[in-house]
Amino acid sequence: MCDISTDAAWFKQCLSDNNLCKKLAAITVVMCDVDGALTDAGIYVDQNGEGGRIFSVQDGYIVKPTMNAGVTIAFISGKNNRSACERAKSLGIPEELCFAGMETKLEVVKALQKKLNVTPEQSLMFGDDFMDAEVKRSCCAGLYVCPSNTPFYFQPTADLVIPRCGGNGAFRLMMDLILFVRGQHFAQKYIEATLK
Repeated sequence: MCDISTDAAWFKQCLSDNNLCKKLAAITVVMCDVDGALTDAGIYVDQNGEGGRIFSVQDGYIVKPTMNAGVTIAFISGKNNRSACERAKSLGIPEELCFAGMETKLEVVKALQKKLNVTPEQSLMFGDDFMDAEVKRSCCAGLYVCPSNTPFYFQPTADLVIPRCGGNGAFRLMMDLILFVRGQHFAQKYIEATLK
């Protein structure tokens, strides 16, 4: 169950940090881990082996408005799973922006930044584990954001911890914040009225 009052309090706290808002407004590419960040980290396994995952509809709903606002979204998964690529495809994320089965994310991030001509300061890494935190520790992303289910020992590396778990609207809440500080949220007036 989600606590809406917690979301609103977190949102207001973020907005009170001018430096954070400035960094969020500069983001032009969001690189997302999949398992544990866009999903609840659960995997279906049957007699045929590893199966699919559950993704949040709310997370998916924010993808198109984000891309329409000029922010690129890429999926970078450590696991080689078809469900991540299928989810990206269903959301309109181009195939060349979906990477699965990556043993390290650093090289993918650097190549992606070069291809998109973006700096680390324009890049945000959203993820919940070691390879995601390493992107930040290696100075390849200006911001590292993680959901609340991230292991406690990686959370101190994050610039922002979302008060929701992966696969439970964490990505949506993060993108709501980014689009809002850019003044490009489709529900800008609703958010403003709620935060008064």
